Amino acid sequence: MPAGLLIDLNDGGPRMEITSGLRFPTFSGQWTTASTSLSLDIANYVPGSDVILLPRVCAAYSPPVGTSLVPSVGVLTGFTQSGSTVTQTYWDSKGDKLVRGFDASVWQILPASSGSGMLIQDSTDFMSIALNTMAGFCVWRGSVTFTGTWALPDTIAPKSNYMVFGKWSHPSATVECDGTVVTAFEDRNGEDVPATVAITIAIFASGVAPSPGRGLNFVKNGACVFSTTSRPFIYNRKTWTPSWSWTDIGDNMIMLGVYGYDSNTNGGWDYMKLAGIVRSGNAVRCGRGRVRWRWTDRYALVGQRLTNIPVPCIPAMY
Repeated sequence: MPAGLLIDLNDGGPRMEITSGLRFPTFSGQWTTASTSLSLDIANYVPGSDVILLPRVCAAYSPPVGTSLVPSVGVLTGFTQSGSTVTQTYWDSKGDKLVRGFDASVWQILPASSGSGMLIQDSTDFMSIALNTMAGFCVWRGSVTFTGTWALPDTIAPKSNYMVFGKWSHPSATVECDGTVVTAFEDRNGEDVPATVAITIAIFASGVAPSPGRGLNFVKNGACVFSTTSRPFIYNRKTWTPSWSWTDIGDNMIMLGVYGYDSNTNGGWDYMKLAGIVRSGNAVRCGRGRVRWRWTDRYALVGQRLTNIPVPCIPAMY
């Protein structure tokens, strides 16, 4: 095995090997349905950290308003950072000004080890974690087979904090996750056709303080900020930029979400679908998921667009 830290919880899951280059992101805030601004102040910003945006839903639809007969759609395109403030950038089909952010969370990739405590080359300095609720840990993992829709399980963490990763293989099924359910439907234009997928799921969440126990624990100011009693959320800078074309991501799990939209006509109707992920072996691409909205093709809004934000891929060791 490589040199580094071995985490083997003897719980029936694979061993985790923490080697050079692996980092532990820390949670720094999120947009929710109650958010009223595109900007967010990063909690406990650590200078020198890399800031990443992890979106769950990157596209939103608005029905016609007033005298308009055509709906509109918006897509989260990226973000900017100024000091400790992160601001989302977006595209809107009508050029409308959005007043709240898309459902997403902000994480910091803390600086590499400074040499104090345990040193793993080019990995996180655990003692730079400011609070015991900032780190992310696996709160649920397992393999499920479902057709059409699978509801995310309840855990010790609120679902608003979930980050859902998966690994599966089905060359024509689009898998989506909106933070409440995971869905699988055939990638097609027109009405929904449910698909059956067998998928390995790992759900991570922050906001829950780790419980120290057997293994390795890091305590700062009297509070445990990291413990190997739970499988930590690991980031190794491997990402996938959403695309309609196949891309090899290796033997990794990928974050499930909604990464754009496709609107097309069929049989007199305009079908608005959001874009999820199709995976065949280690290759992924975006695909059309379940029908979200439909209206007469007399006022069609034909087109498709994807976010430019990189989607994290993590080692399949959960």
